[in-house]
Amino acid sequence: MKWLIGGLFFIAVPSMVFSQSDPSLQKLKSFALKYYPRGYDSSLNFTNLRPGGNLHYLYPLYQLFKQENKFRSLFVNEYSNQLSEAISFTEDYHSALEAEEQGYDAVDEESEKKIQKTVAGLKDILHVDARKYISFIAKDFKVIMLNEAHAKALHRAFAISLLDELYRKGFHYLALEMLNNNWNRSVNTLTTRSGFYSAEPVAGEMIRRALEIGFTVVPYEDTAALSGVHNASERDSIQAENIYDIIKKDPAAKIFVFASYGHIAEKSSDSDFMPMAMRFKKISGINPLTIDQTDMSEGSNFGYGNALYKAYTQKFFLTKPVVALIDNAPVSITNNDVYDISIIHPPTVYRDGRADWLSLYGLRKPVYINPNVKDVFLVQAYYQREADQFGPGQIVPADQSYIPTTKGNYLLYLRKGRYIIIYRSLGYHLIGKLKMEVE
Repeated sequence: MKWLIGGLFFIAVPSMVFSQSDPSLQKLKSFALKYYPRGYDSSLNFTNLRPGGNLHYLYPLYQLFKQENKFRSLFVNEYSNQLSEAISFTEDYHSALEAEEQGYDAVDEESEKKIQKTVAGLKDILHVDARKYISFIAKDFKVIMLNEAHAKALHRAFAISLLDELYRKGFHYLALEMLNNNWNRSVNTLTTRSGFYSAEPVAGEMIRRALEIGFTVVPYEDTAALSGVHNASERDSIQAENIYDIIKKDPAAKIFVFASYGHIAEKSSDSDFMPMAMRFKKISGINPLTIDQTDMSEGSNFGYGNALYKAYTQKFFLTKPVVALIDNAPVSITNNDVYDISIIHPPTVYRDGRADWLSLYGLRKPVYINPNVKDVFLVQAYYQREADQFGPGQIVPADQSYIPTTKGNYLLYLRKGRYIIIYRSLGYHLIGKLKMEVE
């Protein structure tokens, strides 16, 4: 991949204080500071999504708001990322982005001007539909690797949009880093045992959709690394070995790998570290197609990337994910040559406070829910068949939201089917439910 922008110098300065723009999130913070929610354990040194064994989507936010100083000390420079991830599970995308940017160093005024000047001078760039481009070149690869940022469900939505076409192209294995790879794993049914990030609703939809299409869903995480036995290099090595094992067992296999961040990098500047994709290529002899989403989507990965993204999308009006080409070759806007392709996502359009890409490229439709009880804070939609089998506390909602519209109802994005709508209070108490069918 060609480099498009290089040689820009920037100075890091302290970022601005995070301001929560969504009133519902501020309401949740005020509640957490004032009260001790039911079952709250102030002794925990980690955020807990499953207190008592049941999914509780507000509990990590209670912790991060109520004991902010403690968790800032524990997470050192990662508090903003932890907060962003916790918010992202509620599907409040705008606030998750704001929380992420809180942890960035700001770009100084001089560097901002240089970015604006450089972007303004860009020319001869062709933007092509990313989904069509990937579909077109997929035939030349046996393994395709796509990455994500943990707090950006947008990246999972894009992965979902590729599933049908990749399956038709012969990619019948979906290898997911997010899946639990321990003895008690659940890969054929989505439950609390499926994994941690799989409990985020869009991630849940990705797994459901893949299973419906016919994918064999495979975990490949190095469990020893998660328990602290292996270091980062050992972790990536084991991940690569686990993916290669699929091909050893099924030589005809074509695999779609979904990983986080730099695991899919094909180069390393550290002689002591070899990323998973680089290691996979070395041990298998197979050259994977590596596709980055993290550099050129809202927020990027760091302050400079964020400023560059904003300048680029102000110059070029984008309405769908694209790949930038010059002379028919993909280019890297952020001067990053460790991936084959970089996806540029358009700025999110919001509808009643919800990101419009939550429609999953037409797979789901907007549905307005009007609560029939008072004091509702969070509205969750569960597939009825899953709720009947496992109970709401053990399954992942199809969608959820704490953002009311100006009319007092809530917008959810749902596929056709039967649902149980759950209403919860600020304290996460179940205060009402409703059965409904989406036609």
